[in-house]
Order: sequence, then C-alpha cells, then structure tokens
Amino acid sequence: MSSGRTNPTIGTRADGGARQLYRRWLDHTVFGASFIGVLAMIAILLIVFAVLIHGAWMALTKIGWHFFATQAWNPVTDQYGVLAFMYGTGLTTFIALLFGVPASIGVAIFITRMAPPFLAGPVSFLIEVLAAIPSVAYGLWGAFVMSPWLQNYGENWLYHVLRHVKLIRVGKYPNNHYAWFPANLVHGGPSGSDFLAGGLILAIMIVPIITAITRDVLLQFPTELENGARGLGATWWQTTRLAINYCRIGIFGAVILGMARAIGETMAVIMVIGNTDQVRASLFAGGQTMSGVLANEFLEADHPIYLSAMFYVALVLMVSTLVTNMLARTLLSGINRRN
Repeated sequence: MSSGRTNPTIGTRADGGARQLYRRWLDHTVFGASFIGVLAMIAILLIVFAVLIHGAWMALTKIGWHFFATQAWNPVTDQYGVLAFMYGTGLTTFIALLFGVPASIGVAIFITRMAPPFLAGPVSFLIEVLAAIPSVAYGLWGAFVMSPWLQNYGENWLYHVLRHVKLIRVGKYPNNHYAWFPANLVHGGPSGSDFLAGGLILAIMIVPIITAITRDVLLQFPTELENGARGLGATWWQTTRLAINYCRIGIFGAVILGMARAIGETMAVIMVIGNTDQVRASLFAGGQTMSGVLANEFLEADHPIYLSAMFYVALVLMVSTLVTNMLARTLLSGINRRN
C-alpha cells in the first residue's frame, strides 16, 4: 500500500541530472559563442584585406613593386611611391621606442619597487589618464608647445653640439660637400616640425601604454623569489634585475603594443612632422608617415589610379603591422623555448 511519499533518492537524482544537463548546455553555449567570435574576427580581417586588395588592384597591376622603390608622390603626373612614407613611419617609430621604452620601464619600476603606497597610487592613476587622452589633444600640445620649444631650445642645443662632430663619412651632398655622421643628423638646422618632433610626440603617447602593462607584469613577480634572493644577500638592484628578467616576456609584449600604437598613429604626428615627401638622414627634416598621407590626401583622390594608390598605402600599412606582430610572436616563442 502506497504511503504517498516521494522517494528522496529519486528526487536527488532528478535534480542532479537536471543540473548536469544545464551545465552541459552552458558549456556548449559558451564554446559555441567563443567559436563564433573567433570566426567573426577572422572574417572581419579577411573582409578588410579583400577590400584593400580590391581597391588597390589597379595600382598593384600598373605600379607593382616600383611602389616601394621610389619616393616620388605626384598625383598630377600619376607618380606614386611609398618609400618616403615607409621611411618616415620607421624613423618616427624608432625614435619613439628609443625614448619611450626606457622611460616606461623606469616609471614602472618606480611605481612597483620604489614609490611608497601613498605615491604609487596617484602616479598609476595619472599614467592611466595620460593613456586616455585623445591623440588630437597631444597633437595640439605638440604643435603649439613642443615644436616651438624644440626649435628655440632643444633642437638648437642639439644642432650646436653635433654639427661639427664628423666621425664617419656617409655620402656626398649635391654641392660636392661630404656628409658625415653624426653631423648629418642635424643638417639643415632646427625647424621644430620634423622627424624628431614626430618621434618625440609618439614617445610621449606610448609611454602610458607600455608603463601600465609593465607595471601590471612586474606586480606578478613572486615575492618568494625576491625574499629568497634577499636571503642570499642580493641587493635591491640585483632583485630588480631578477624581476625584469623574470617578467621579460610580458615587458616585450608591452613594447610591441606600444610600437603598434606608434606605427598606426595619425593625427598627432601629422600636426608636428612637417608633411613633406622625402627621405632625409637629418632629424630636422620634415617627413610623412603612411597613416599621415592617408589622412591628408584620401579625400583628395579624385581619379581612379590616385584612389587605388591610397588603397595600396593602406594595404602596405596593414601588411607591415601583421608582419611586425608575427615577428614579435616568433621572438616570444623563441624565448619560451629557451626557458
């Protein structure tokens, strides 16, 4: 005769089965959403690449590899060459990394290993605020404050220091005068709107990014390793070197992100670099970058080959960025294998 009671074991098994089904459904849902997201990112990349290829096809077929071998850029005569823009992008990025990376690592070390807590917090907050400032604001500051200061003081001092230093003969000017290194780096005199100004504004812009990431990486350094090193008699600088070596992969990744920001930056650079299409060894010469020429001339491309050349520039910029990231990943993989 039935007592009217439910078996608690059966109820527990039913609840457990429902929870297991729900977890399986949730796992499949998360996996499917993640997979769709990955496919969407790949699709977006392929679509952008296809659009650039389609837009640049006329220039690819008519100009070909000569696009990389000349610095002539004259829409009137349909002469297009990206050499000057690639040179300007590479030089300004190199200057930015030369000044920005040591400063960023130094600030990160100060925040994580030197500053007291009441100072480390505000400094970290200011670094994050600097990273959020729009690039056009940096450009305005560079054009109205940094460039005049460079022309009147910074570049003027550098010009007087280097113009008579002739260590290596590197070429000849059209007037039959020889060019010497490093005196050729300041040839032409201070201008304030040049490669140096473009590199410095980029350095200021990438410092917050590299600093913030390097700070977070250094904070992951295990205290056990530091305590063990100090127990063996290591000094503060030796433990700091140990932390940098331990976190070097993360620091390298921060530098790569900063370099990517420098390569793709547009507005701030075009406001201080001078916007001239030339390849010059002098840091005081005006120049142009690939992203800069796109911003300056894309709306002026009023005939097919001109517009196709602009797409060609965008395609080169995209491919160069992809190649840079691939090389960085290759270097990181080599470091991981050695470890």
